[in-house]
Amino acid sequence: MPTLLRSPATRIGAALVAIAMALVGFLPLFDGPGYESALAAGLLVPGAAAIATALDVAAHRPPPIEAFRRGVANGALFALVAYASTLAHGLRAGFCDVLGGSAHFALGPGLGAALGGAWGAVAGELAAGSRRDDAAPPPPAWRRRLAAVIAALAAPLGSAGVSVVRFYTSPIVFAYDPFAGFFSGTLYDTVVDASGLLTYRAGTLATLFAASALAQHLVHDASGRVTFQPQGRPGLLLLGAASAAVSAGTLLEGARLGHFQTSESIAAELGALSQGQRCEVVYPRGMREADVQRFVRECDAHIEAGERWLGAPVEVDGEPLRVRAYLFESAAQKGALMGASRTYVAKPWRREVYLQAAGYPHPVLGHEIMHVLAGAFARGPFKVAGRLGGWLPDPGLIEGIAVAGSPKEGEDLSPRGWAKAMKDLGILPPLSRLFALGFLAENSSAAYTVSGAFVGYVRATYGAAAVRAWYGGQPLPEITGAPWAAMERAWHADLDALALPDAARAQAKARFDRPAVFERRCPHVVDACTQKAEQLRARGDHEGAIAEYRRVLSLDQSPATRVAIADTRLASDAPSSRSEGVRELEAIAGDGSIPRHLRDRAAERLGDVALAAGDRERAVTWYREVAGRLVDEDRLRTLDVKIAAASDERARAAIVELLIGTRGGAPDRLRAAELLGAWAAQAPGDGLPSYLLGRHYLNDGRFDEAADRLERALAAHLPIQRVWIEAERLRLVVACGLDDAETARRMFAQYAAHDGAAGAGPVVSEERRDAALRLLERCAQPTSPAASSGPPAGQK
Repeated sequence: MPTLLRSPATRIGAALVAIAMALVGFLPLFDGPGYESALAAGLLVPGAAAIATALDVAAHRPPPIEAFRRGVANGALFALVAYASTLAHGLRAGFCDVLGGSAHFALGPGLGAALGGAWGAVAGELAAGSRRDDAAPPPPAWRRRLAAVIAALAAPLGSAGVSVVRFYTSPIVFAYDPFAGFFSGTLYDTVVDASGLLTYRAGTLATLFAASALAQHLVHDASGRVTFQPQGRPGLLLLGAASAAVSAGTLLEGARLGHFQTSESIAAELGALSQGQRCEVVYPRGMREADVQRFVRECDAHIEAGERWLGAPVEVDGEPLRVRAYLFESAAQKGALMGASRTYVAKPWRREVYLQAAGYPHPVLGHEIMHVLAGAFARGPFKVAGRLGGWLPDPGLIEGIAVAGSPKEGEDLSPRGWAKAMKDLGILPPLSRLFALGFLAENSSAAYTVSGAFVGYVRATYGAAAVRAWYGGQPLPEITGAPWAAMERAWHADLDALALPDAARAQAKARFDRPAVFERRCPHVVDACTQKAEQLRARGDHEGAIAEYRRVLSLDQSPATRVAIADTRLASDAPSSRSEGVRELEAIAGDGSIPRHLRDRAAERLGDVALAAGDRERAVTWYREVAGRLVDEDRLRTLDVKIAAASDERARAAIVELLIGTRGGAPDRLRAAELLGAWAAQAPGDGLPSYLLGRHYLNDGRFDEAADRLERALAAHLPIQRVWIEAERLRLVVACGLDDAETARRMFAQYAAHDGAAGAGPVVSEERRDAALRLLERCAQPTSPAASSGPPAGQK
């Protein structure tokens, strides 16, 4: 067998790896050591090392230990070539995190390539076979090479197939692969947690050591067969056996180590199950029973609401479709157990949704259930819309039907209104890009919203049956009788019929005129540093937080990070640091080159500083300046409360503790509750403290206390009209949470009456009124039979 660098297979393989990685490096996010480049190399390099090794071993039949060493050497060489390519691109484009990215590369494709090369030695041996008859002619060289290539790819493809099977048959979306390394599974979770890769690669090293020990005891006999030959080294055999045991242990204990999960292991970890009419919910054992039953009722109601929107009952084998919801206690737990920490996920083919607890009403439960319901009309194994029988997904239609069928509640504009604002700003994506894989290259907020707006337009124009047929695979032009271009023009004309204030366009620009994840510079490092900075600030380590924010600024010059640094300075105990924070906010608020929404954010924080310091006039001036440019009723209501607090010392003290925090620090909810309680007791005719306490109790899931406080607020004097309107809406929410349909209907009637007919002042927008009506329809349905709770099936 030729030496490593003289082998034609090795030379060609290394050249192909270098060319492929050089080309991949020109793609966004792949230009330097990091998660994406490591994943690309993991998919390419181990297979290449396996093929090159298999070709040499099949052609020359070296002793097994030499074949093994050649395989590991090929893997190391190919991984080094791939890494050098990523370093070159990092020098070209700039590094994000060279040390962290290099470590990920070493643990991912580095060890994966060594394992691939070692497997290539086995594949070459299998391709060569044994010669039982010396007189028989050897097989043609092309056949031996073909067998070597097929055998070399069998293990990498087989392990990828195992990951696909796990994705299809269990809740998980992530994958640890012996060759490729780690795949996080979600596009929008930019903070990648690959902590399990350390224990996973400990198993890989154990596998390689065990294989090396075994190879040293293997020889070819006279007929060419591989046989075991003792070497008189029992210690080596024992170490090899121990390594094999470690390797087997990491495989068998994979669920405990976080390398994979199953439905059963996740259900066992969460520990409890509750059954509703159409939903079954797997949830953490420590969750409050009232919250569980509330979630089950909400889940059942969302299924009925989704069926109404789709215009047809959803059945499976003649029975009403049932949905299983996995409800995790936090994003961290969800990320550890199924892989998507901050991304909500549905698997329509499994009729399952995966969410973390997020209050009532849950902000995305209806959206995820719409994915499952729509899947009943889809084709293919994954039950999603798409071409080629559902094998090529259409993400625009998949997400659009969920956005249209279950719009986000609490919005001041509908998806149609946001699409109109984007059209006015010239940032409306074309339909040809959205309803194809180009959807993934768009800003996620814009892509979801615009897709939902168009799907809603199709339903309003052509009916629910048209949407179902489209989701089922029939081309939309065949359904409507109009080509895409004509439908897009008609849709644009429908958008042009809307009239929007300038503030809506400014808000849309802040929300949607942002780069997609593939266009961002170092999103993984930037978002990880931002997350770490927030954690440090919450612990009171302001200097550490500022250091992390400065690292973010070195990679991404977003003015939002400047605002965050100024905010952090305000939380410091040092007067000089707080003064510097104020100066930075003033500079941002007065800088015309900074986006308007960030200047407004800085201006509001300056108002907060003034209010906390007792400078009432300055605080009101800042607040009113910002309020004149907003359409967000939630922010406007908060500003109204702050402005009112400026004229009442008792209110100011409570509001500063509740919303701002003393000296710019974090709000003190406990101290705020004490002040609000004292305020309510001293001024029983003032409804504002009771309203704020009611909101506090609702956020804490204490519905009975929230109902009591909101009733007191509504019975007293609420001079701020936006607060009065919101108190009625919150009382509606609380009534639904308590399954009190009668009160819910009464409060909706009062809430919807704020339609502007009585004169000037804040009114309930059509979008918010529709959201309240959808909530009422979900909670005022006939009461379902009591849900049953207990451990998951198979658990006791």
